Amino acid sequence: MKSIIGFSIGNKLAIWIVTCFIIVFGIYVGFSMKLETIPNINEPVVNITTVYPGASPEAILSDVTEPIEKKVSNLEGVKNITSTSFEGASTIEIQYDFKTDMEKAENKIKEMVSGLHFPEGVMNPDVARANFNDLPVMVLSLTDNTKKIEDLSVLAQKEIMPAFEEVEGVSKVEIIGKKNKEVEIKYKQDKLDQYALSAKDVTAYLKTIKTDMNLGMQVLDGKEKIIKVNGNEDSFEKIKELPIPINLKVQNNNPNGRETSVALKEVADVNIVQKSQSVSRANGIEGIGIQILQSSNGNTVNVVDGIKDKMKKLQQKHNSLEFVSILDSGEPIKESVGVMINKTLMGAAFAVLIILLFLRDIKSTIIAVISIPVSLVISLIMLKQLNMTLNLMTLGAMTVAIGRVIDDSIVVIENIYRRMTLTEEKLSGVNLIKAATSEMFSSIMSSTIVTIAVFLPLGLIDGPVGELFMPFGVTIVFALLASLVVSITVVPMMAHLMLKRKVEVTKKTSSSRVTNSYHAILNWSLNHKLITFCLASALFIGSIFLIPSIGVSFIGSSGNKMILATYNPVPGATDNTIKNDVKNAEEYLLKRDHIKMIQSSYGEGNPLHPANKKQVLFFITYKDGLKDLTKEKDIIFNDLQKLGMGEWGFNSSGNSNGNVDVFVYGKTIEEIRPVADSVKKSLENNQEVTNVKLDLSDSLRQVNFILNTEKMVSLGIQPIQIYNKLGSAKEEQIGELKVDGQKIPIRTVERDSIVQQSELSKQQVTTISNQKVELGEILSEAEADTPAFITKRNGDVYTKISAEITDKDVGKVTENIQKKIDELSVPSGVQVNVGGVTEQIDESFAQIGIAIGIAIVIVYFVLVVTFGGGLAPLAILFSLPYALIGSLLGLLITNESISVSVMIGALMLIGIVVTNAVVLIDRAIKNEQKGILLRESILEAGVTRLRPILMTAIATVGALSPLLFTENSDSSGLISKGLGVTVIGGLTSSTLLTLIIVPIVYESLMKLKYKWTKSRKKKHEFKIGA
Repeated sequence: MKSIIGFSIGNKLAIWIVTCFIIVFGIYVGFSMKLETIPNINEPVVNITTVYPGASPEAILSDVTEPIEKKVSNLEGVKNITSTSFEGASTIEIQYDFKTDMEKAENKIKEMVSGLHFPEGVMNPDVARANFNDLPVMVLSLTDNTKKIEDLSVLAQKEIMPAFEEVEGVSKVEIIGKKNKEVEIKYKQDKLDQYALSAKDVTAYLKTIKTDMNLGMQVLDGKEKIIKVNGNEDSFEKIKELPIPINLKVQNNNPNGRETSVALKEVADVNIVQKSQSVSRANGIEGIGIQILQSSNGNTVNVVDGIKDKMKKLQQKHNSLEFVSILDSGEPIKESVGVMINKTLMGAAFAVLIILLFLRDIKSTIIAVISIPVSLVISLIMLKQLNMTLNLMTLGAMTVAIGRVIDDSIVVIENIYRRMTLTEEKLSGVNLIKAATSEMFSSIMSSTIVTIAVFLPLGLIDGPVGELFMPFGVTIVFALLASLVVSITVVPMMAHLMLKRKVEVTKKTSSSRVTNSYHAILNWSLNHKLITFCLASALFIGSIFLIPSIGVSFIGSSGNKMILATYNPVPGATDNTIKNDVKNAEEYLLKRDHIKMIQSSYGEGNPLHPANKKQVLFFITYKDGLKDLTKEKDIIFNDLQKLGMGEWGFNSSGNSNGNVDVFVYGKTIEEIRPVADSVKKSLENNQEVTNVKLDLSDSLRQVNFILNTEKMVSLGIQPIQIYNKLGSAKEEQIGELKVDGQKIPIRTVERDSIVQQSELSKQQVTTISNQKVELGEILSEAEADTPAFITKRNGDVYTKISAEITDKDVGKVTENIQKKIDELSVPSGVQVNVGGVTEQIDESFAQIGIAIGIAIVIVYFVLVVTFGGGLAPLAILFSLPYALIGSLLGLLITNESISVSVMIGALMLIGIVVTNAVVLIDRAIKNEQKGILLRESILEAGVTRLRPILMTAIATVGALSPLLFTENSDSSGLISKGLGVTVIGGLTSSTLLTLIIVPIVYESLMKLKYKWTKSRKKKHEFKIGA
């Protein structure tokens, strides 16, 4: 060790060059790192979406969902399979453990699903992993007062979308509300009947002649040439005149006997129409919406900035073009990261000021604090190598690490400085610095290893909590390792360069008075161990009783002022009904104060549920004046529900303590509906929750037709004829046409949609004798209810009742809800489970609790190895329980609940608190090794180590103090005020009691050891004498 220290002192210039290079390079790396609010966490989920146009929920369940579920249910690593079967589509969510290789899991599912055979009309299932970037990073509203929406749609698709797609990191650009031209071929049923044609046969024929066909290479005139049949017509008029063979089935049905074809325009209305597959509205005005999605390796801030640059260039080219930002994910990231950087710098400044006040020497302070920038930039360089990002977790870790990375340097420079002031010190210069640094190496190394070891169990925490806090732990580990290296290289080198050979001894100061007072208190405590220990234990036990008053939550809430609302219309709602519902909701919302912007969209392009084209998505942004978003949501939810429309749901990025979810399982919907209604009513009567939502919707009305098979056989009518008449009007794209330089689709429509139920039975079919018969003559009609959608989980039908918890004590609220549910009468075969945020709390707290237990065992093991015995480490561990006193009291005073962040703070405390005790006991042991008596060894160690212990503790408190003023919006609830309160409060109480309790326990254990050793020695001597 002395050789390393000597090398550093003897090569000052080289160490300076390396240090400066590291700082400059680290700053460069920091500016080049990707910015995020939180680490990118992808849920271990694979989604399977299958579209079956026109199919009922029950048909979707039996023909699509259940075959897929059966196929994938036995896959290895699957935790849960959740499915929803609704009109026209099936969605299946397959959840795995977090440590599963999701690429292999996705490929396996694709392989298994590809082997399934579905009924005709079912589209190929879309298999994709859930992605953190499935939601847009930017949502825009596009307007132009000089253009019609049709022309604006063309501009958006031909110019704006390609420009945005050029931005690095953009994976997809969705244009919502665009209106496109298309050729619509709508068949005339009477004309088709006249020529004995069917819509299906004509469409099939059109598809064959409208398709380009490559026939391969052939040798013609001695040269190889490609043979291709081009089926696409080059003009709209030619399409209308396309000849359709009329002898496809019954040649004799030709009206005039000689013609073998008829023009398409005779059997269909052929027009160029404007159609939209989605609707977008901004502040009540219909227009164009643009959603920008980011790729998995994209940088949100760079993507948003790139889009903004493209917007400026487009506006310069088109003066009347206007973009309105509805959602901008880049600005909150910049603000949050900026705030956290400021808090880190403030924490560093506080720590420096505190050290200066203690050392009262600018040069010593500069030497001590050099570890802060060097350690932090080294951690930045290492994070970059691991492809990690600069986010609230890594920045928060740096803020927390400031107080700890300076510890090693403080201990070393304080010992050097102290020995320079001793009149009896024989060494000087290089030898003194080497000896002083080497003297402290074992204690700083063991304390650093102990702190690092505390974060090793973070790797055992599964799920999103483990994924979130892993970068936090990794950052601190890198910073601590760097600080250890700095303390034995840079610090001694700078001490030799900047400090005098001998420091003059100053007269008695206030610090010496504090030292004398502490000496007297410690001596009294050692003489009155029982009283002192009982008082400290009483404080510890009393703090435990504070827990029920503090409460429990999951992760602190965020303060971003945005609501993402979803609206599901009543089952069977038409497009006009949805449009009116949206207008009514917008009119209400626009009257609310503080609302900045509202964008609604439905149809294609829904990032939450792509298959659910009737779900309306609302982005609601607020001005800065709004203080309580939770209260605002409650008011909006209650008022919108009173409008008597469908079901509303809210996902806000603002203040929220979490949701409680109650799951009701059974075999049928009819079986679980009464129980679900009772649970919903119970939650609605609970004042501690709001925004109660039942996922079990109203039923759809189903019209059942019963076939009279005997009459059908006698008339020669085939079932397919009836199916074609009763089925919804099918649309199908058959090709493309180039109009004005733009390709537009050609789409066939079987017929006009039937809007009156009474018209169904009046539809006519042709008998074998070419007679027309109304369906009412061969069918009987009846109505019944059918589910609007069917949800299943692991084979059981289920529904979910969710509510938002308004009280900060989530655990208590959930416990009260469970009691009310237990009082309900639940029939046999029906099961009710409470989940949601409480389930996450139980799982996460259990894992963190295990991690804390493992951390304590690891710490004890490291200390045993360091001290070569088990008694001294046991005395050191007695510093841990007393950290709870300050932590719990601080949480109570600041009105913070026990959250995941608080638990991580408690894990950190293990390493921080033990450090102070290690420094104290290490000195006492070395004193004993010099032959000093036990009591004198302890008293001298306490007095000598008092200043470095207080310095490091107060410096850590100062570094963390900016977190006490952290608002929710600054931290996304992760690196929260609660974490700061936990560490500061725990460190304060533990430091004060460590200086008293640890020496008491250590002396007691050592005396027991001496007595036991003496007793064994006497027994041994007695046996020899005998």
